[in-house]
Amino acid sequence: MTNPPEACTRGLLYIKQDSSRAAWKETLLRLLQQGSDTDNNTYCRDSMVVIEIETPTPEAAEPLFPMSPQALATINHFIVTGADEEQVEHEWTKLYYHRIFDAPNSQIEYLISKLSGLEPAPESIISLWDKTIDQEAAISPCTLVIWARKKAGKLELHVHAHSSDAYKKLLMNLQEFIALHLYIAERVGIQPGKYIHVIDSCHIHREDHSAAEQLAARLATD
Repeated sequence: MTNPPEACTRGLLYIKQDSSRAAWKETLLRLLQQGSDTDNNTYCRDSMVVIEIETPTPEAAEPLFPMSPQALATINHFIVTGADEEQVEHEWTKLYYHRIFDAPNSQIEYLISKLSGLEPAPESIISLWDKTIDQEAAISPCTLVIWARKKAGKLELHVHAHSSDAYKKLLMNLQEFIALHLYIAERVGIQPGKYIHVIDSCHIHREDHSAAEQLAARLATD
């Protein structure tokens, strides 16, 4: 098989790591070093990113990530339980939880029922975009689709987002959806498999450029 033309791959960063913390570190470093420049006043770097984590597991908080360990732990617990919503700092996580879990027609229960049936089950999907609400909403989901399948006796999860802030949000996004991945695998009764996170616009805001560079320098020697 021949390699795709350069024009087809230019601007895409592919990250393969064994943990969410390592994936976040590499993404931030490579986005700063290799990410696309922009022609807007909002982002200083902006590239499509695909992250692959072979064996996702729960992880301790990254001390250099600009969110407190307690805030991350609360989010990771909330996304699968709905507990302590008033303590969740990230409004989008609250939206995700309710779109995923709320009845009637709970999307998580539908997904689990499809995964528990005959294979393959291409309909094992959760859609987080609601056109009747989100087109003009102040807070609308950045993560759009969660798709799962059983492969080689394990549960593989794909998460597709239209955007993610690599400096302040990406590690949080990875860890909360890995928490969901582990929850689904437990409900289906199989081991978690590969986790894949696709981001159409993985970016760094211009206002955060200096802070992101300083953080990247610390990560590179950590």
